[in-house]
Amino acid sequence: MAFYSNEIIQQLKAHADIALVIENFVPLKRSGNGRYLGVCPFHDDRSPSMNVNPSLGIYKCFACGAGGDVFKFVQEHEKMDFKGAVEWVANFTGFALPQLGAPEDSEKTEERAMVRRLNELACEWFEQQLALSPKALQYLSSRHITDETRKLFHIGYAPDGREGFIGYAAKNGFSPLDCVKAGLAIQKENGGISDKFRDRLMIAIQNLSGVIVAFGGRDLSGKSHAKYMNSPESALYHKSDILFGLHQSRQSIAKENAVIIVEGYFDMISLYQGGVTNVVAASGTALTETHASILARYANTAYLVFDGDAAGQKATLRSLEIVLPKGIAPRVFALSRPDGTKIDPDNFVNERGADAFRAALRESEDWLSYLARQHDMQSPEERARFVTYTKSLVKSITDRELQNQYVKLIAERFNTSRSLAQVKSLKPQKGPEERRPIAANAAAPGAPEVIPQLEQTASLDWASIPPMEIRFANLVLRNPTLMDRALEYFDMDWAASGVRMFESPVVEEFVNSAIALYAETGAVSPQLMYENVSPTLRLFLEGLPEEKWKTPQEIIEFYQTLTVFSTKLCDRQKHMIPLTSNEAVETRMQMSKFTQGMQKLNALFNAEKITIDAFADQVVRSKAQLILFQSVIQGAPMPAAPTPPIPISTPSVAAAPAPVQAESAMLAQTIPAPSTQPVANAPSQAPDEFADEQMSSDEPPEGFEPPPPEDDEEYSYGNDDYSESNDFDYQ
Repeated sequence: MAFYSNEIIQQLKAHADIALVIENFVPLKRSGNGRYLGVCPFHDDRSPSMNVNPSLGIYKCFACGAGGDVFKFVQEHEKMDFKGAVEWVANFTGFALPQLGAPEDSEKTEERAMVRRLNELACEWFEQQLALSPKALQYLSSRHITDETRKLFHIGYAPDGREGFIGYAAKNGFSPLDCVKAGLAIQKENGGISDKFRDRLMIAIQNLSGVIVAFGGRDLSGKSHAKYMNSPESALYHKSDILFGLHQSRQSIAKENAVIIVEGYFDMISLYQGGVTNVVAASGTALTETHASILARYANTAYLVFDGDAAGQKATLRSLEIVLPKGIAPRVFALSRPDGTKIDPDNFVNERGADAFRAALRESEDWLSYLARQHDMQSPEERARFVTYTKSLVKSITDRELQNQYVKLIAERFNTSRSLAQVKSLKPQKGPEERRPIAANAAAPGAPEVIPQLEQTASLDWASIPPMEIRFANLVLRNPTLMDRALEYFDMDWAASGVRMFESPVVEEFVNSAIALYAETGAVSPQLMYENVSPTLRLFLEGLPEEKWKTPQEIIEFYQTLTVFSTKLCDRQKHMIPLTSNEAVETRMQMSKFTQGMQKLNALFNAEKITIDAFADQVVRSKAQLILFQSVIQGAPMPAAPTPPIPISTPSVAAAPAPVQAESAMLAQTIPAPSTQPVANAPSQAPDEFADEQMSSDEPPEGFEPPPPEDDEEYSYGNDDYSESNDFDYQ
């Protein structure tokens, strides 16, 4: 049945003012925080219990628990199906809906078809070129790949030429821009277009139906910085939906009721060729929740075979957190030669054979044993943290009986209680590729599941969140122009380092979600973010007040707050390095210099001796030191020579008087670090609303007002004027 596309649904939701729609049915009173209160129409409500939040596009009743978005309200109030509610809201708000029955989006449909044809053409050409390349054929021979396997996985070769494939595509009716859209070519800043894959062994990536959606290229030149290069996401390819090799292995996985998850393309291919056919590999990304949902259709057990280095251990941990909630029992093992050296599955099966691999598989650890071996269990504190973490993993399992069995097992092994009452469910953080909006065009009328509903069972301990972190989250949410600056600071290097800037997990999740959404869509919509985050983060967003900043105050507060967070982070990092060696002492000294340097940087800016641009530049550059300190904590050696100082750039201080230049020169001799002192507009102390009031653990701050008492005679409906208070005002 034809239905409106997700893009249209999202546009209409952004267009509609939920307060105006609801006020057509229920009188509302504007509260002092940008929200509205009204009597809930879904129960016998004698006092206003329904809170309407226009910025998030939601309503929620504190009495009966009813809640949702604008479509849900119209559905419930008018007893309509979802399609009817969409059309009612569109008619009420004057939004023009497209005619049903027409193509969902002709341009996107045509682009998907074009990309599919181009991928098929590219696969054909790559395979032709492989037969003409002795170097590529020799490489495959060295990897013990047979002709049969080569054909099964559509392995080919991309020659070292700028326009080899582009020219071939042009002869077959495709333009260079078509190749760019398909991820097979790249367009440079000067407008020139060249082949994306050059001198690479090409491996076709197929979806579950066998359609070629992308490619992975293994460098053969020895010159490239990237050993493997994957196709970018396109109209046809989304990494979070694709598991490499699942098209070939899904029947074996279902038969064995178990799946082996490896890291690389050739790990999967070599195992499959050797007869271990229930194996898949993540396609150019970490394992995602979508991957786990797909695998849960076929298997109850997942064998995680990752490298034994830090990156492999991190991938293993994330994979555990992802597959367990889906009801898949993870088992972990690493491969090694007889002399004890680590080895990947590709080399292992080629050196020792498939039978040896299966024997090693039987020696794999269950996930509890693996985690216990990875953690220090000597002190009661470490043991308690470990037990809490494993229980958090178990609580995320949706199968209640399986959850009970795991709790029993944890209690028996680690002498703890069988209760999960005080444990929070651990949900894996989503990567950017997992945050695409839920498709609505597949929904049938009367299917409200398309619109995510409010989670009634989630809770949030507001008192545990540092007030400055709450304000920083609100600063970013209310000032979309800061997102480019946030993306510059919290970039890929920062994400890969594992540094946790914030003490509160919910604020950490908020920043990660906001940046991922912005990187994907180029914008941050509070409504779209609300639909694609965890229930706990939804509660956090609901509790943030409406607030406005005057330019450039939001920019100044952004960077000055980052300096405070950096100082706190550096202090936490410092206490994670025990003074057991000269190197540790030197690292701790470098951390102290970092803090002192940022104090001087703040002093220069507050004294108006450097510009905001120079200040921002130094704050962004200083994060490199925090990443370095984190790597030392994780076991990397501290550089023998001190890291070069981060100087104040000359243009920023060239016009300053001599004393200022001297002070800047002194700053350049230290490593800048965040100040531990309060800075303007971003104090380290909580505002009075937080400092003087004891908040219950499950209640949001005052910015989300409760309904007035039943005998409030002054309560009125309509469009009365009310002065807006600011519950988060920092003076």
